[in-house]
Amino acid sequence: MTNPSAVSPNARRVLVIDDELAVLRVVGLLLERNGFSVDTASSAPEGLELLKTRRYHVVLSDIIMPELSGVEFLREMRRYDMDVPVILMTAGPTLDSALDAIAYGAQQYLLKPVEPDALVQSVGRAAALGELARLKRSALASAAKTGIEPMPFGDRATLEVILKRAFDSITVVFQPIVSVKNRTVLGYEAFMRCDEGLFANYAQLLAASERIGWRTTLARTLFHRIGESIGDLPEQALLFVNMHPLDAQEGLILGPEAPLEPIAGSVVLDVSERCPSDHLWALAREAELIRGAGYRIAIDDLGTGPSGLAAFTRLSPAFAKLDRSLFIGLDRDPACAQVVRAMTALCKELNTPLIAEGVETVGERDALAAIGIDLMQGNIFSKPAKGFNAPSF
Repeated sequence: MTNPSAVSPNARRVLVIDDELAVLRVVGLLLERNGFSVDTASSAPEGLELLKTRRYHVVLSDIIMPELSGVEFLREMRRYDMDVPVILMTAGPTLDSALDAIAYGAQQYLLKPVEPDALVQSVGRAAALGELARLKRSALASAAKTGIEPMPFGDRATLEVILKRAFDSITVVFQPIVSVKNRTVLGYEAFMRCDEGLFANYAQLLAASERIGWRTTLARTLFHRIGESIGDLPEQALLFVNMHPLDAQEGLILGPEAPLEPIAGSVVLDVSERCPSDHLWALAREAELIRGAGYRIAIDDLGTGPSGLAAFTRLSPAFAKLDRSLFIGLDRDPACAQVVRAMTALCKELNTPLIAEGVETVGERDALAAIGIDLMQGNIFSKPAKGFNAPSF
């Protein structure tokens, strides 16, 4: 550890980690002489302890260390600082270690021995980029909370930490699906909520999970949380659950590890028409087995996807859900009414009950009912809530 009085109090702080004490001394003195404030650690665990309590502009770490490798250290340190740039050094480079360093967000991958001027230049550049990253993340986080745009992520290590935090906070809320004519509840749709403010909605969380191959982990976590939350589901009520078409091939719908199979008789699996056709066809191959286990299938986002009637033909859904975008302004727009009438007639011909989802106004509710749509879902009846709320008609 260096003497903080030897440098300016406004100097950029660098953490140097290396199990070779000679390297620590040389690099520490070099950076101090060039105006940096330097802390040193002789192991990755020691470095992590410092990161818990201090903010650094740059971390400079060896890759090959006895207790944690540089890449393992990088993954762990993102739990404490999302933006600090990391420069990894090694005297024994391999292609795999270089690729891992890049994937997990290393700013640079340097070979020992490093030329002093090059090292100082690299640390200075990394410190400047780190400050820019902090400012950008702060601005983007504010935007994400308002739903303005999805949150980008610069490296796998950061994304893994954020996703783990998001998965741990996942809770489930439910919104009723009602028969307006009979004033009864058909069932409830399960929606995910999480406390991680960087994800404005489920679509953003799904996109981030898919980016590093964690979509299956997200689905399994969500299905388990749903299973844990339905103890008070009213008798005879159906439970509508969104699924990805590939979930059926990954042991999430059928099999001993499938969280929802014990209640399959109450579950309707919502499959979006917006999914790629090849994913829908993959699900179609499993459809009979899924129905045989007691599940029902619904086509979600009807009228917005590329597959058209093919989804009906392949999946034989028990329900279809009309996307809100197709009936906004239905009570004022004759062209909109014509489209909804056509959709309603099609579903009647196919003997598939149609659910209008996202009903927000009395005008929409009454216009849908006048066309012949009885099943509806939306905030006008009840907002999503942790329990199974009785709707307001």
